[in-house]
Amino acid sequence: MSLEYRRDADATKRRQAQLGTVVRAVLRSYPWLGYYQGFHELSLVFLSVFGSERPAIEASKMVALFFVRDAMASNLDHVLQQLQLLYVVLKAISPEIHELLVELEVPPFFAISWVLTWFAHDLDDFQSICRIFDFLIVSPPMQVVYMAAAMLKRNERDILAYEQDFAAVHTGLSKLPQAVKEKGWRDIIDDSYHLQTEYPATKLQHMGNLHLPKLSVVNTFEATWMRLDPVRPLAFTSLVPCKSGQHPLASVVSSSAAQSAGNSKENRMARVIDLTDTAQKARNLALQHKWPLVVATVASATMLMYAWMLMQQLQIHA
Repeated sequence: MSLEYRRDADATKRRQAQLGTVVRAVLRSYPWLGYYQGFHELSLVFLSVFGSERPAIEASKMVALFFVRDAMASNLDHVLQQLQLLYVVLKAISPEIHELLVELEVPPFFAISWVLTWFAHDLDDFQSICRIFDFLIVSPPMQVVYMAAAMLKRNERDILAYEQDFAAVHTGLSKLPQAVKEKGWRDIIDDSYHLQTEYPATKLQHMGNLHLPKLSVVNTFEATWMRLDPVRPLAFTSLVPCKSGQHPLASVVSSSAAQSAGNSKENRMARVIDLTDTAQKARNLALQHKWPLVVATVASATMLMYAWMLMQQLQIHA
């Protein structure tokens, strides 16, 4: 967002009202899409670039339908599967980082905001955000995962030098995008393009023996987004078969009991993420006030231990 909006309270209020209009328009156009925390940050980038609601609404609709649709289902299970594929890439390009994450049992939650907001949540440099968005809107939906892998690979030396501790590694990885300069993003984009070429999504799923649903945005990209014609627009339902009023992935949950379990799983996952963030803040606060390192570590480790117990209930493994 431009500094004008950050300084001017009235401009900020107007922009917030515009953003609400954009997000509501998307959800009203496709009621079977569910809002997730972070979708507004994608829409805000489009709103800031275009300057008005109408083009921002259309751009947000396209991204919702053809890039982040899996995240807008009833839960985030399929997004977590995509994050597991990040570890499959890492095992191929950086066995050392992969081994570190597996040994410390670090789940891929550090990258969830990268995937859900295309790094917009993690960066302050608007030029870098725009460069990333320019690249991702002309790439397959999984490209942001390849960008995450490329960024980790380029910072391999620093990551391997982290204190061999769950909290330290998770905190360091979470802050990684903030340390990347604008030129660094150009290199990461180039690297991720080559990674996607060498390890396309279909190949990754076979390598990791982790198969996304047939109607996942990842597996339908070629048959949907690549078929769009601005001269002869197609209805979404003609591209992806889905029951009226239901998300294409709704059929993955076959019963009300399974649906209830999925919602419970999503809630536990959200608690894990919240606890992890709280642990990071507790550690930072302790260090800021120059408390002994052992106090800072205990403050974060207690919550992280509980987060890990919840995560095991989710049966998410690296």
